[in-house]
Amino acid sequence: MDNNQYQQPQYQQAQYQQGYQYQAPVQQQQPIDPNYPAVSKEFLTQAIVAGAISSLPVGSIIAINMATKNRKSLLDYLARGGMHTTKIKISSALSRGARYSGIGFTIFWAVWLLYYIFAMLILFFGIATQLGR
Repeated sequence: MDNNQYQQPQYQQAQYQQGYQYQAPVQQQQPIDPNYPAVSKEFLTQAIVAGAISSLPVGSIIAINMATKNRKSLLDYLARGGMHTTKIKISSALSRGARYSGIGFTIFWAVWLLYYIFAMLILFFGIATQLGR
């Protein structure tokens, strides 16, 4: 019968030299996009405007479309190898927030309009029946 004892591998202890300085790994930097300042400003401006108009009655519908297009073009820019910076991340988050805010306020304004129409109809028919007597 064979001797089936487990042999542990032998590790050598690393020897440290005095005066050895740690070298940081080389980090790959993103390519510099010469159009980045203009592109990032456009993305951020559109995201802020979409967020600002998302609470208005008709602006909420416009904000949904505007934010969706802005986010889609932003993702296309990143897919083409654009710089992924904090400004771009904020633009993406604001675009997404403006879209969902626009959806919420569109529902709010639709319910409010239906309530207002219903209240005016009750008022109109109430006055009309009082005048008919």
